[in-house]
Amino acid sequence: MRIDRMLSIVVILLNRRKITAKELADRFEVSLRTVYRDIESINMAGIPVISNQGTHGGYEIPENYKLNRQYLSLSDLRSILSALKGINAALDDRDIELIFEKVQSLLPENEKSFSAKGAEVIVFDTLGWGNQDKSAKKIQQLYDAVKSSRLVEISYVDSHGKSSVRDVEPMTIIQKGFSWYLFGFCRNKKAARLFKLTRIKQITGLSDRFERKPVDYREMNEKWKSSGKMIEVVLKFSASVRHLVADHHDASQVLFEDGESIIVKQIFPEGEWLIGMILSYGNAVEVLSPESVRRQILNKINKMASVYLK
Repeated sequence: MRIDRMLSIVVILLNRRKITAKELADRFEVSLRTVYRDIESINMAGIPVISNQGTHGGYEIPENYKLNRQYLSLSDLRSILSALKGINAALDDRDIELIFEKVQSLLPENEKSFSAKGAEVIVFDTLGWGNQDKSAKKIQQLYDAVKSSRLVEISYVDSHGKSSVRDVEPMTIIQKGFSWYLFGFCRNKKAARLFKLTRIKQITGLSDRFERKPVDYREMNEKWKSSGKMIEVVLKFSASVRHLVADHHDASQVLFEDGESIIVKQIFPEGEWLIGMILSYGNAVEVLSPESVRRQILNKINKMASVYLK
């Protein structure tokens, strides 16, 4: 709907300094003419949008402009509060509590009890179903270190099972999918690294402070894409695990489907993770191609069988 798109444009402009008409058109999959009309309507509604010409031009909202709370619906406020509650369940940060209180003050009096037990419409639980206390303690330690720019010493087990002790400059805590990560500069490796929380066995706060380096955790993803070897795999699933296939594979990746089987083609990162993922389906999946992955799966199955046949 047009009103939803216009509100989204306003929010985008408030959260970044500048954006071009083409970027907006691509984002919302509309024509440039539609973007021009939307910007004109936003201006007529009383929200000043400035158009800058030239190579570094684009639309922006003046820095001192503040969005009136009337542009946030009751549903918007509830979602913001639910997200803040979920985040602070892991961090226990007084600053986030204050933000929660500020946002909650925007609610009508008769709506302030929405967050009572059982009344939430949507819940953000960042800690998952198990080991909440243990995970929360680690996250809190790392969060305090990030905020104070203090070095930490971590005992870490990598994906190959190798243990090491690292001195790390913690910079960003990331919750991605079902896992938490620490992004920081490892002084031992003299490079930026991403550490999975479940593999951090112990955290010791150190007194040394550090100056944050100009690196971004998003760069790690780009490095993995460019350096990691990817492989196209065709998998044949039993219809009995149709619900699991739907969880992990888009409809566009399904080559064939009937009442007995589902054939999926997808590109995966090559390595032990791929083999483990396939084996997790047990006898409900067969690798159709490539032959190299079929051989790896067969070798792994034979090794597993030898343990039980002794």
